[in-house]
Amino acid sequence: MSEVKDVINREWLNKELQKIESYAPPKDKTKLSFIGYTDQYHPLAFLIHQVEKQLKAPGANENATEEMLRLTQLGENLSILRQNSTQRLDHETCNLSASLESYEKTVYELQVAAAYARAKHKVAFLEEKPSEQIQTPDLLIDDRVEVECKKKDGQTDRDKRNHENWKLIMRKASSMMGYLRCNYAVIVKTQRDPVTEDVEFALKKLEYLMKNEQQGRFPFPEKGIGISLRTLSKIDVPINCNSIEFGSSEDLDFFTIAMEKKAGEPLIRNPRIFGFKSALMPDRIKSVIESVKKARKQLSGDRPGLIYVDLNTMDTQMMELDFRRLDTMVKDQLRNNSTISGAVITSEVFRRDSRGLVYTHKAKVIRNPEAKHPVPFKIVGEP
Repeated sequence: MSEVKDVINREWLNKELQKIESYAPPKDKTKLSFIGYTDQYHPLAFLIHQVEKQLKAPGANENATEEMLRLTQLGENLSILRQNSTQRLDHETCNLSASLESYEKTVYELQVAAAYARAKHKVAFLEEKPSEQIQTPDLLIDDRVEVECKKKDGQTDRDKRNHENWKLIMRKASSMMGYLRCNYAVIVKTQRDPVTEDVEFALKKLEYLMKNEQQGRFPFPEKGIGISLRTLSKIDVPINCNSIEFGSSEDLDFFTIAMEKKAGEPLIRNPRIFGFKSALMPDRIKSVIESVKKARKQLSGDRPGLIYVDLNTMDTQMMELDFRRLDTMVKDQLRNNSTISGAVITSEVFRRDSRGLVYTHKAKVIRNPEAKHPVPFKIVGEP
């Protein structure tokens, strides 16, 4: 935490912390005005506030939180960049507190820059020149490789609506399975983003199909809906395996596997698989492709250029699906542009299991075989 506090304006931080600490929840909580109150605070100040509060709690040294890990990671990235006397680092750190909009992108730029510094590369932050209408990349590595960083926003309203509708089908279909004493793999595909009418129709058909113990593919073209159903097991009947595999010929927009498993036992119970797909591409996928298209304008074309894009996802299973889906789509983009030497798709997920809080980071490196200037060294993120 001290490493982060050292690089930001103390007067600004104290003012922001006072604003957070002075918040008083409404007496009448039925008004729900306390929901989303954190949105009015700067994310860095609120992160520091949370960690300071958590460190004062009993057992803080034994139970790391996501906030603690995020602040620690930021501090470590700043430390390695300062040790390497990174050019224009002071200017970059000013962006941490400059605006709400720039915070997450700046954190991501620092993360990418620190990864190259740890790999013993020389790193420099490049000066933006908006007044001269000149677009520049974010980083220069070893004075010869340009890097542009893109941090995706969280879910759009459209993606959130789709997920809520899919989760509603998942919850109600799962309840049906419990009542009917059987577990299924369910895939629902729609020609449009699902609306209430589609949810009700899909649930009605699922109930009929499961009651009659049917499985297979069931198209309903008049509704623009298709359902695939496969029996997995009877309720509470153990299956002698450690996990369950599921393959789909299509990339899905939402996917989850649920099962019961006791530690140390090679048995699983009640596996249930749910997958959903709309014929319309999700915003989270479309926005990555748009980022690749836009980022190439910020590369000079005179030397190797890399694009880093962070998915900003929160789900491990969806992260794996998105990586696979984007691999082909990004390759198609690179094939048509020799300016981009390669793209790196990244994501990180925090989750809890029997070991406590687990941090997962993954990077998918896609080199462009048609690049005018190939990258002369191993790209950070490559295995």
